[in-house]
Amino acid sequence: MFSKFQDVTDRVQRQQKLAKERAFTEQALDTLDDVFYVIDADGTLTRWNERVGDITGYSDVELDGLNARELFAEDDHARIEDAIRTAIDTGDVTIEAAVLSASGEQIPHELTGKRLTDPHGEFLGIVGVGRDLSERKEREAELRFVHDLLDRTERIADVGGWEIDTETDEVFWTEHLFDMLGVEYENAPSLEEALNVYLEEDRPHVASAIEDAVAAGESFDVEARFQRPDGEIRWLRIQGEPALEDGEVVTLRGAVRDITDYKERERDLEQARREYEELFNGMNDTGWVLDPDGTILAVNDAAVETLGYSREEILSMTPHDFDAETPDAEISRLIADMPEDETQVIETVHETKSGERVPIEISSSLISYEGRTVVLSVGRDISDRKQREEQLERFASIVSHDLRNPLNVAQGNLDLAQEDCDSDFLDQVARAHERMQTLIADLLTLAHEGNQVSDLETIDLRALAEDCWQTVETADATLQVETNLHIRADRSRLKQLLENLFRNAVEHGGEAPTITIGDHSSGFYIADDGPGIPPTEREQALETGYSTTTDGTGLGLSIANQIADAHNWEITLTTSADDGLRVEISNINETE
Repeated sequence: MFSKFQDVTDRVQRQQKLAKERAFTEQALDTLDDVFYVIDADGTLTRWNERVGDITGYSDVELDGLNARELFAEDDHARIEDAIRTAIDTGDVTIEAAVLSASGEQIPHELTGKRLTDPHGEFLGIVGVGRDLSERKEREAELRFVHDLLDRTERIADVGGWEIDTETDEVFWTEHLFDMLGVEYENAPSLEEALNVYLEEDRPHVASAIEDAVAAGESFDVEARFQRPDGEIRWLRIQGEPALEDGEVVTLRGAVRDITDYKERERDLEQARREYEELFNGMNDTGWVLDPDGTILAVNDAAVETLGYSREEILSMTPHDFDAETPDAEISRLIADMPEDETQVIETVHETKSGERVPIEISSSLISYEGRTVVLSVGRDISDRKQREEQLERFASIVSHDLRNPLNVAQGNLDLAQEDCDSDFLDQVARAHERMQTLIADLLTLAHEGNQVSDLETIDLRALAEDCWQTVETADATLQVETNLHIRADRSRLKQLLENLFRNAVEHGGEAPTITIGDHSSGFYIADDGPGIPPTEREQALETGYSTTTDGTGLGLSIANQIADAHNWEITLTTSADDGLRVEISNINETE
């Protein structure tokens, strides 16, 4: 019996080849970084690569027959179902959705699906690829952040950005530049329209800067005015920087800043500078602006006229060159040690170009000049005052010698007469002699001491007041010391001030007055419980010759006022707590 055999070699070979191709394809799909899947019309997974399991954490057994929507965040389920219907109806679909990872993380994916059909057009399923968008989303987020940061930075700094394509003249503006200019375009304007933003007289200046930058490949920085739609004229600073490729400018990028406020401040500063120069040069007194190293930065017309040097000559000098009395080291020290909140006052002699010596009082203080701290010195010619002081000094010598000598003779004879005769008339003569001696002493104080102080030191006011009280004829008066101040002063002159005020309070305070020395907000006071001085007479009381008694010299308060003035202090007369006189010494710098 014969058997019928069929050669199936080709079929077996084809099957083996198909099996190899299928294995190769599956292996290739498994090596993809992207998700590969095949689903049926209901969305059930029928094929997938290993990447699906890697991301979701499902095993192949769990994935087999699983509906694809379960692999996505719940918020995306409806979109997945819509995408499946779209792929079946139209043949392909692309969406973005978040795949749930094994840890629950939502990983953004771009999913592409295409409809599969057999040769007869029958639907077989949907094949698709899912690409991880995490990195792209991160870059997009970074770009959004950078864009937002730049936008916020622009607005905070009030700077707008622009760019010009030199080949097409196409212009790009940032949003804030639109806001700054107050103009509205659907897109950035053309170069011609952009230039028309500026005032007609400034437009050529900007256009020329752009043309030169493109031609030479160099940056530019110009200023121009523009008019907002509401009519307001404002100033802009336009800066541009070219970008080159192969030596050619391909783009021009830059920034625009609104500098209107700056221009207004600049104008105000210029106006202030002109006013300062007019005031500075309009002074009758000489004036200098000195750097802390002694360099003369500015000098007024009065100084040029007084010293006889040209302005250029003075600006090349230092105070050492024309100060004929103060040692160079002392000048340098005075400039270096200039007090911050005080005025420094000195007397010296300036020598002019012709050799004339001019006595001068210089008042110096720290000021701000062109953004730095410098010394402003104002010098006043005190030639007339010095002449009067010399005359007063000669008068003092006459008083001291020509009046005291006959008074001493008269006093000697009075003493002899009182030894031989007890008479009220002689007592009156004795009191007259005492008054004349006091007057002479006060006059000499005014003449010799004047408004000068020297040898400033830190003084314990309590101790000095108690010491002065011992040297004044106080009769039945009482002193109350309610101060612990330590102040900078000339000890001998402060002693004169206290003694005169104590003596004045004793003489005018009535019987057994109580005199108090205490503190107030900016110095100290001396008060009594006597009759005081009427408000209408207080200003006059500080002048020479005022007295409310026939025995007073009228010089006590005047001397005190002069000593206070020499220290740059202020004296004020007011009413004490006991309705007497209160003398306040103010503007005093307390020390530790």
